[in-house]
Amino acid sequence: MIKDNYSRDALAARLGDMCSLAEKRGSTVFSAFLNDREQYDAQILLGRRYGITAAFWGGDEACSRRMLAVSPEGNGEAEHGDFPIYTLTVAYRKADRPDHRAVLGSFMGLGIERDTVGDIFIGESAAAVYCTKTAHDVILDGIVRVGRVGVSVSDGLSGDAAGAVRPVSFAEITVNAASERADCIVAGITGLSREKAAAYIRSGSFMLNYAECVNISRNVSAGDVLTLRGYGKFIVSEDAVITKKGRLRLTLKKYA
Repeated sequence: MIKDNYSRDALAARLGDMCSLAEKRGSTVFSAFLNDREQYDAQILLGRRYGITAAFWGGDEACSRRMLAVSPEGNGEAEHGDFPIYTLTVAYRKADRPDHRAVLGSFMGLGIERDTVGDIFIGESAAAVYCTKTAHDVILDGIVRVGRVGVSVSDGLSGDAAGAVRPVSFAEITVNAASERADCIVAGITGLSREKAAAYIRSGSFMLNYAECVNISRNVSAGDVLTLRGYGKFIVSEDAVITKKGRLRLTLKKYA
């Protein structure tokens, strides 16, 4: 879940500084890695900024944490190869396979900031790591163990690390609901009664577009991203269609 200390105003200030710098230099400026909510808010905030072209990339189509590139008018959108993203392979024995938390924790133990590390994909005998140049150099020289597991780190992606990076896939589902209200949609997805769905939302277990939503009457529409603790993450891919029985039918894509 997104922590309560997230500040959209702070993000807006950072974006403003990036845009001003890009316009002053006449060249593209890159952010550190942004999480899903920061990317969502950045797209909304940058939509109000004229003369700036924005692009996101995390190193691979499968990556969810991505850098933002802002370019002044006339420069065009940044290409994937322009992004200052570096990769590492963290190899270990199959029997000692660590989890994502352990690998990330070992990086943080070196004093690395979270936003300098993008996605980490855990394979059977190696992990693929996407990061900034600063993090790359620190990890390459400083990591010999992840928890109690001995590891070796090398530049680039090789062997099992390359195979650990898998494209995002979706399973399409259809949900019938009484209305587009959040409690109705959550009830349709989870199979809970509307009363229990409302309690589930009020408990802080529901996120709408990466922000906690406790408003049970908030409407859900096409393009919205829904995250339900214990049930998964969904994208509303189509507007609601009214069935012959007067109910709404929504098509959603669930992250597989």
